[in-house]
Amino acid sequence: MLEQSLAARLRHSLRFDGLWWRRFAYLGSVYGPEWWKRYSPPLIGAIFFLTVGRNRRAAVVNLQRILDDPARRRAPWVALRMFSEFAHCMAETLEYYSPRPLPIQLDVPTDDALAAVLREGRGAVVVTGHVGNWDIAAKTLRDYGRPINIVMAREVNFTAHDFMRQARERAGVRVIYADSSVFSSLNMIRALRNNEIVALQLDRSAGAGGTRLVPFFGAPARFPSGPFALARLSGAPLVPIFIPRVGTRHYSVRIYGPFRVPREGRDARAVAATMREVIATFENILHEFPSQWFQFTPFWTPEASASVANEAKQIEAPLGRSGTAG
Repeated sequence: MLEQSLAARLRHSLRFDGLWWRRFAYLGSVYGPEWWKRYSPPLIGAIFFLTVGRNRRAAVVNLQRILDDPARRRAPWVALRMFSEFAHCMAETLEYYSPRPLPIQLDVPTDDALAAVLREGRGAVVVTGHVGNWDIAAKTLRDYGRPINIVMAREVNFTAHDFMRQARERAGVRVIYADSSVFSSLNMIRALRNNEIVALQLDRSAGAGGTRLVPFFGAPARFPSGPFALARLSGAPLVPIFIPRVGTRHYSVRIYGPFRVPREGRDARAVAATMREVIATFENILHEFPSQWFQFTPFWTPEASASVANEAKQIEAPLGRSGTAG
């Protein structure tokens, strides 16, 4: 049994999202020469693109939905760029979280909705997605002078869980695991009442609160209703923030809102209306940066995805089908 357990851990640590690759990326990102930091992520991303078939196919299907005509036919190539961008963002995150970070350039809007919201004293429910580099944005939010709480599920690959948790905590970011305790929602409300920032992902469902179908690029998609219920219960405004990568160690901070869910709006219509407005900001950022939506599993309902899945298989042929693991 012990041998099986050790073998399973080794197998998971060697997966593309496992601890071994995270440590390898950390060493290269922190101690490697500058040429390695700049030019190795596209190569590493291409290797994973070709070998992790299930995730590659899911990325292509998702891109088929969000790309405009005639760009849809280029979805496999955009997906290849996605894997490259993900490798760049991961490398720059690990470097930024290390004891020897290099400066990051952040383009921050002059009209700062988050700063205005925090002056109200009710905290802020920050919503974002897996677009660009959220980890760098989370560390940057410390400049607002308020504690940062990130609500997230545990790492999909358990071998990388402690490694990433410790990196975030060293950066001064608190992590609330939505799947770890029935009291996690109370911790979020308590943080907001202390005028803190609570950040949640729009494109991952973590913890209680359920999901709702919201129109997204012309088809229904499931989004977590938890952030909106949290805003209603606490009275804190919702502020969407995204941080796409625009160059080497260079990011653009996009802040939208604020959006408010009326505390008396207990019916589904009040929450649904705010959800549609917030999801529209998510659509806008993906229109601009489709290759930076790091969504490697099918996002739409099977019914919505079926219409593009067959076409994705047909146009994937020029890139080859060498990968089947995932």
